[in-house]
Amino acid sequence: MSPSELPWTAPSILSRRQFTVGLAAVALSASRLARADRRPRPDVLVLGAGLAGLSAALTLKRAGAKVVVLEARERVGGRAYTYNELPDNPEIGGVEIGNSYTRMHAWASEFGLDIEPSKFPRGLTVHVGGVTMDASEWAGSATNPLAESEREIAPNRLQGHYLRQDVPLMRAELWDSPRSAAIDVSISDALRARGASEAAIELINIAGTHNHSDRMSALIPWRSVRMFETETGVGRLAAGTDELPKAMAAELDAAELRLQAPVGEIEVGKRGVSVTTHSGEFFHAAQCICTLPVGCLSDVQIKAPLSTAQHEAIDAIEYTKVSVALMDAEPFWEDDGLSPNMWTDTPLERIFPRTNRATGDIVGLKVFVNGDGTDAIDTLSDQAFASLAVDTIRKIRPASQGRRLEVRFRHSWGRDPFARGGYAAWPPGKVSAYRSALREPVERLHFAGEHMALDAPGMEGAVQSGERAADEILRT
Repeated sequence: MSPSELPWTAPSILSRRQFTVGLAAVALSASRLARADRRPRPDVLVLGAGLAGLSAALTLKRAGAKVVVLEARERVGGRAYTYNELPDNPEIGGVEIGNSYTRMHAWASEFGLDIEPSKFPRGLTVHVGGVTMDASEWAGSATNPLAESEREIAPNRLQGHYLRQDVPLMRAELWDSPRSAAIDVSISDALRARGASEAAIELINIAGTHNHSDRMSALIPWRSVRMFETETGVGRLAAGTDELPKAMAAELDAAELRLQAPVGEIEVGKRGVSVTTHSGEFFHAAQCICTLPVGCLSDVQIKAPLSTAQHEAIDAIEYTKVSVALMDAEPFWEDDGLSPNMWTDTPLERIFPRTNRATGDIVGLKVFVNGDGTDAIDTLSDQAFASLAVDTIRKIRPASQGRRLEVRFRHSWGRDPFARGGYAAWPPGKVSAYRSALREPVERLHFAGEHMALDAPGMEGAVQSGERAADEILRT
């Protein structure tokens, strides 16, 4: 596949002004109202067919409610996305399932999906300041900028080294409590308070799991510390992460699941909730569960009595930008003896080996860039990115010269109009206020999704939030 043929572009969306003009014309159409009247009306509309939306829909349907799920993409799963065009079925989105992910384990078991132990790559190759080395050489490297007390800490372990000590959060479920407001500081401030050097913070921001440590609350990593301190291991769905949402969606019939139906307007009225898609399709139900990422809500006209705090949260919450690329590679690491697992200060940031799920053999590489570092690559054309990726690896790993390196696929979650990023990055000083605001239903409109997780992050949090929103509706 040539770089110009790489599957990269995401669906475009209408501007707010374009949509408003189109919607006005649709609103005047009597035929639309007639069609809506003839269509059987569901009890609940669910917006989004990711894990949150599907868990909500199945919980409602199994309780006897009529549901319709609207999904903007042509596939289900949202940020659970397995790329099945390559033999190792690599993951583009969510991967890890902790032992404490009780609901994910329960859903997987129900559909006969096995969870296998995760296999982490051995060793680490570090590239900083133009020098490539094994992690064991990092402490004595001339390009190591860290303070004397930090020099032995590998770059990928710096944030955990500081934030796993003296954790002020007592329990994971208290992370968004008003009682935690006093410790709702930025990751940067938490690092400095624990003695991290500015050089360490700079390295953390190259490949930290946030856009920038100044703009994310330390309550998020502290929640993870408390949640995983009793973990005994993590796993992954053996058949691929998106096999679970596919199995869940198979329980819905064609009338209950509408793909390629991006939401343009949500209107909450006295008799229910009306939703209009970008194509002008009109749906109405007594209740609605919105699982759209907060970053996508600014592209939707919401005609509902949102509170000031809810408006502020929707406008202010960032999502961590993530960009993923899959590369085929001949095993140059066998020639130089260094691990294919790499932490770098190059535009590619982190590079992981892709392995055959059955044999464990390394079959290629996965480039993982997140945070503000994605800005430098996400605007590149496919050809320009492919050239950058290949040239960078050949430079930092000379053994790859003459070996085949080829970009096969790339996806930016930050530029994905139906995601806006990998996961919510709650800003410091606002966690309790924003979380409590979005947790409140707006009359018949309820919110769910990864961003509405309680004590559990990621896929587990998404599933739990969907079930919780469904239960709220069933109770009323």
